[in-house]
Amino acid sequence: MKFLAALLAALCLIPSAPVSSAAAAEEVNLSFALIIPPVHNRWVKGLEPWIKELEARSSGRITIEPYFAESLSKMADIMDSVRVGVADIGESNFNVGIGRFPFHEQLMNQALPSHHIGNPLPILQGMHEAFPEAATVDTKGVKLLFLSAQTVGAMIGTKDKPVKSLADLKGLKIGVSGGGTRLERLSDFGATVVGMSVPDMYMSLEKGVVDGACVDFEVLVSRRLGDVIKHVTFVSTGTIVFYCVMNQDVYDALPDDLRAVLDDVSTRAAAEIFQKYWSETQIDCFRKWQNEMGGKAYVLSESDYAELDRLAEKASDNWVDFLNSKGLPGEAMLKKFRELEKMYAQPWPTADFLQYVKN
Repeated sequence: MKFLAALLAALCLIPSAPVSSAAAAEEVNLSFALIIPPVHNRWVKGLEPWIKELEARSSGRITIEPYFAESLSKMADIMDSVRVGVADIGESNFNVGIGRFPFHEQLMNQALPSHHIGNPLPILQGMHEAFPEAATVDTKGVKLLFLSAQTVGAMIGTKDKPVKSLADLKGLKIGVSGGGTRLERLSDFGATVVGMSVPDMYMSLEKGVVDGACVDFEVLVSRRLGDVIKHVTFVSTGTIVFYCVMNQDVYDALPDDLRAVLDDVSTRAAAEIFQKYWSETQIDCFRKWQNEMGGKAYVLSESDYAELDRLAEKASDNWVDFLNSKGLPGEAMLKKFRELEKMYAQPWPTADFLQYVKN
């Protein structure tokens, strides 16, 4: 018995073999629901670089498996599919039905027609900081990883007749996708608004169903609308806000160190990656449309811009009423938006973007 006790005591003094860090480090594979195909610029230049940064920063412990082109969830259902766990992560935009995402869906469409917003992110961040509770209404039950939004946004494009003054817009049939502020504004500006989806715009323009459309420069190139739209007038009609969200339970279950990596890459790195992507994409597409597709761009007079801003007030007032009906602080939100707009937007006649316009 004395021998056995001595042997057990000796064994207790032998250090146990260390567990390898690779074995101890938990690895996670996350499904990613996407509405776009793998050739889309937003994937190639935005989302994929974000994923690569995330995988590199986690030393490969976080991997993400993309499900492209609505193969895991339809566009309108991305948020819900992440909320209930069909997908771990999802990316889409808030413009999928009036009233579903009241805080974000019309937010950036409030930009004054006379203003160019080169980087919408500081405005989005400022609105979230000013209204932290209201901003979470659209993303309840999920973890918001990051937001992004088009630079420049949609403007007035026409096929044959250039809009060089507000009077030129009167009576023109303009195709508009979606509803809300953008549609209301074009009607208040004097255009005849025709609601349609983006895929229907090319044929409608080609057949003369409409005289023009609300377009950004990326869609002029990616959907070849620039083959028929030869004139664009710098009048801001709105921009789309995109979200990337994660299932809250999956996020909470991550080890602390991986959660910290995800948080950092989804704030700092995502902001840098997407600002670069949106800015370069719009500039490159504008140049291609102007230089290779024969497009021409126009700036209005200061008096016309002032009148457009005045006419836009009606749609913004309607937005305030809509927010109030949803229990959100409409008047305060519009006031704060205008304050941020003064800080981060530029009047079109003096906007930096005009350096790319050929004289």
